[in-house]
Amino acid sequence: MKKTVTRKQFLQQMAWLSGGVSWGLGSMTGKAYAQMPAAFAAAAAGATRGKALVIIQLNGGNDGLNTIIPSEDDIYYSKRPDIAIKKGTGLAISNGMTFHPAMTGIKKLYDEGQVSVIQNIGYNNPDRSHFRATDIWHTGSDAKVVWDEGWAGRYLATKYPGFPMKLPKDPMAIQLGSVESMLFQSDMGRFGTVFEDPNLFYQLVNGTSADTDLPPATLAGDELGFLKQIATSSIQYASVIQTGANKGKNAFTYPTTNLAKQLAIIAKLISGGLETPIFLANIGGFDTHANQLNQHLNLWKNISDAVSAFQNDLKNQGLDEFVSVMTYSEFGRRVNQNGTLGTDHGTAAPMLVVGKTVKGGLLGPNPNLKNLDSNGDIKFVYDYRQVYSTVLRDHLGLDAVNTQQIFKQSFERLPIFNNSVEELPENSSIELVNPVPNPVEDFTLLQYSVFPPSVGVTKQTIKLAVYDLSGQEVHVIDAGEKAIGSYQLTLDLSRLSAGFYIISLSSATGQRINKRMIKQ
Repeated sequence: MKKTVTRKQFLQQMAWLSGGVSWGLGSMTGKAYAQMPAAFAAAAAGATRGKALVIIQLNGGNDGLNTIIPSEDDIYYSKRPDIAIKKGTGLAISNGMTFHPAMTGIKKLYDEGQVSVIQNIGYNNPDRSHFRATDIWHTGSDAKVVWDEGWAGRYLATKYPGFPMKLPKDPMAIQLGSVESMLFQSDMGRFGTVFEDPNLFYQLVNGTSADTDLPPATLAGDELGFLKQIATSSIQYASVIQTGANKGKNAFTYPTTNLAKQLAIIAKLISGGLETPIFLANIGGFDTHANQLNQHLNLWKNISDAVSAFQNDLKNQGLDEFVSVMTYSEFGRRVNQNGTLGTDHGTAAPMLVVGKTVKGGLLGPNPNLKNLDSNGDIKFVYDYRQVYSTVLRDHLGLDAVNTQQIFKQSFERLPIFNNSVEELPENSSIELVNPVPNPVEDFTLLQYSVFPPSVGVTKQTIKLAVYDLSGQEVHVIDAGEKAIGSYQLTLDLSRLSAGFYIISLSSATGQRINKRMIKQ
């Protein structure tokens, strides 16, 4: 998936770097919107203004069973006689599950309806290598497919189609750390700005100017052009980041841990006006092969206290409507404890999504410790890209078709946010998105998705039609056998009388989804 640079793109890029003509969105056509009427193309593109996602990476492979604990499952205690969290000490969730007793801050947020706990997250043929598994989670690929672009990078390429010839006023992604994650890489370049301290970052690049000499007209020269672009964006954003940090504030006292410091910086930048859509923080130490109990307790106390402080900070500043936090780790741990009072590399594990806009609650069945895979590990129930797709669509506002393009396949969303689907998707096989715009005068954009109703099925027969409120069919929009995937089409309603209508999508499985539409 390596970027092939055309001579025109290269010269455009170098003209921008050297202070020449700025080549922006006006000179580019997004293929996903080529057939959309201009009146609502913008409504289907990019993220909702002001929304931000804060990702916390748990490096090393978090032990899910000692994070979200099956406290009423006797198998859990028999498999972990020395490292199981003692019954009665966990913080109650529901359905026999409890939080680790160190997670008091997150438990309080959960009780306030601000934490969604999604159980049994993984993917087919899981990889237990730290490096390969991390790459899979960063790129959004299948286990046997190697990509070199991050899923967030591909999203940002959709949100900022003028990049790299035109940079937005605020950093497109910010990572707290020292080495840029693959998460923000794309075939258009690197979208992330990486630093540990805003002021030190500014001092590092203050007074630096871009190298404006055109590189040689060779493949190596083109690659050098991309490196210059990265340097230029860092120089431009150093001042923006410092200004945001100086203008912003923290309205809550944070712990002194490293993760808390990272989240405090992120809160200050958001408070200072930065409209960066994605932030990445990280905490290590989760490779708990030995002496896990105390180490894991300290890790989750740090996370819980830091996230709780972050949410209180946002709430005190009136910013909690716009920001969500998502945690992930490259894999879970084995069900059995090992001989050194720890756990070895495993598979499925829970994820947390935190924020005022989440529905809150425990999603999915409890880990099934009776029915393990051939390696004795927990079987996953939900693909990790279902969480990513839900975050992209329901929090960051990306449309269904572009979300499918990012992952090269469609994934059913989960009921994580207030505007997400209503129920878990075990029995769903179709999805219909609300028409845009609605009310409509002449044209509206319709998007729908077809999912496999059973393993191995690659097509479904569907019918998409318009009905009046008496149930009379007015117009068949689309019908027939459709391959699994997401679709969008423009509907001309200029001949339709003003009034209320129902757009209905039905499938051969018997499922039916209705959306109300107003024709003006």
